[in-house]
Amino acid sequence: MDTIKVRLQTGTGYQGAMDCMLKTFQREGLGGFYKGMAFPLAATSVYNSLVFFVYQNFLTSLCGHKDRPDISDIALASMGAGAVSVSIGTPIDLIKIKLQVQTESYKKTVAALQKVGGTAGFLPAENLQMRSKSARNISTSSVAKLANPEVVLTGGAMPVRPNNQLYNGPIRCAFDTVKTNGLSGLYRGAGAMLMRDIPGYVFYFVPYEILMGALTPKDRKATWGETAFHSCLAGGTAGTISWAVTHPCDTIKSRLQADTAGKYRGVIDCVKKSIKHEGSGVFLRGFRVNALRGFPQSAALFFGYEMTMKLFENKKNTPTPVDICY
Repeated sequence: MDTIKVRLQTGTGYQGAMDCMLKTFQREGLGGFYKGMAFPLAATSVYNSLVFFVYQNFLTSLCGHKDRPDISDIALASMGAGAVSVSIGTPIDLIKIKLQVQTESYKKTVAALQKVGGTAGFLPAENLQMRSKSARNISTSSVAKLANPEVVLTGGAMPVRPNNQLYNGPIRCAFDTVKTNGLSGLYRGAGAMLMRDIPGYVFYFVPYEILMGALTPKDRKATWGETAFHSCLAGGTAGTISWAVTHPCDTIKSRLQADTAGKYRGVIDCVKKSIKHEGSGVFLRGFRVNALRGFPQSAALFFGYEMTMKLFENKKNTPTPVDICY
């Protein structure tokens, strides 16, 4: 669902979520839905640990000697977590998105490009003109199916993006990004991510804490089953609310990070050009998919968090930061 969301946000060749799903499956098979996910899955434990660590410690500090935190405490702790998370989250998202919007087959396309003079995933502008019948045949197979190409056609020219680059994995993607743009290249879209995550985590943790407070029994400790159900329900609801509210900022971030051609100079430039060429509705592309995926994603996250906290709580009789505040 995340791949569909990103492709709807950054591409123009899809009529909707279902059309995007069908085209992705037809061109790339089931593997197309999981492009770019290996690296985020490996790094997500570090990222989420940082978010919850910062949030919980900020919240504990803000509680002081209060019996329980109020909404402002939760909101401030959430904003702190959102601000700090960008340090790790931006490179993770950038690499993921670069791979997700790459609908071409790396091996097949590079092999085709090499036959007409391209190397390492590039087809130089001077080689766009087809010089042989075999090259023209190639254009009707693997290379012709590039997604959303800025096509350059001259006679029998191969339809590819000028300077289009393909990545065979997250390590190659990160290496080439640093090589081309320096370490700062990994933080492209960080400003948009701050715009998304600072309010986004407020709309994430505040609804979650309110719902958990309402669902948790007041006169006894919740059972394992109750904690599991409550965390899934509260976490899923909070995730849907957060992603729905921050979707326009998420779209801007995705478009900036998917832009390898330098089309956008920054957040404001991205907003202006996107509205000029595609209308204001561009910021709502993939909205339903994003809000829908937010439920199971966040339900699983908070379920894991609450179960882990409950496990440690049962192994030791000392109060946790949550117990101190609540």
